[in-house]
Amino acid sequence: MFKFGEGALGDEIKDTEISFSEVPMFNTDISPEEAMSFWDKQFESVPEISMKDILNRSEDEFSFDYDLSNMKELMDKFDNSKWADLSEDERMDLVEQAVSKIADILGLNEIPEVMYFEDDPSNCGYYYSGLNILGINVCELSDPKELINTVAHELRHAYQEQRAMDPETEMDYKYLTNLSNYISPLFTENGDCILFTDYQDQLVEAEARAFANLFSGEEMVA
Repeated sequence: MFKFGEGALGDEIKDTEISFSEVPMFNTDISPEEAMSFWDKQFESVPEISMKDILNRSEDEFSFDYDLSNMKELMDKFDNSKWADLSEDERMDLVEQAVSKIADILGLNEIPEVMYFEDDPSNCGYYYSGLNILGINVCELSDPKELINTVAHELRHAYQEQRAMDPETEMDYKYLTNLSNYISPLFTENGDCILFTDYQDQLVEAEARAFANLFSGEEMVA
């Protein structure tokens, strides 16, 4: 789940001003290819994205082509039988290792800082947009399978935001559209959840679940 705060993507979008690029004049060091690349970027077309591209998405729609071979040894330590013998500090250290490795797989520019919080067990974690913080419910430390799923899910959100901040591909623009119109679940005083299906089935959430599923299969055990 995304949690938006100060410095979040939404604020940056609202504050964006039109900028103009200066064209270097009479610079003989610029090759024709570089000049063409410059002008292509100035006139590149932005794909038309509608909310139909964002809503009612399923994790089954997404596939990935990542090399996860360097994760197997670490994932073996998240096995329930081995996890039970670890102290809380040792578990947190393994979380930091997992965050570093998955961030590298995703090509994140900066590794998010891990922070723990106490809340209802249904709230597994957050990616704090704009702050680059991965929030994990401390109760997750008792369930290694759910923990690694949460870590991978929230790091995918970090990737989605990174791509949305400097969009190049059609999917990047879909991330941007979704994050600009992100649907958060709402709760009544009785604890009933409103908009849960809309929240769960929006593109960034469905895709993040699909990515996290890569780390739950038996093939990840060394």
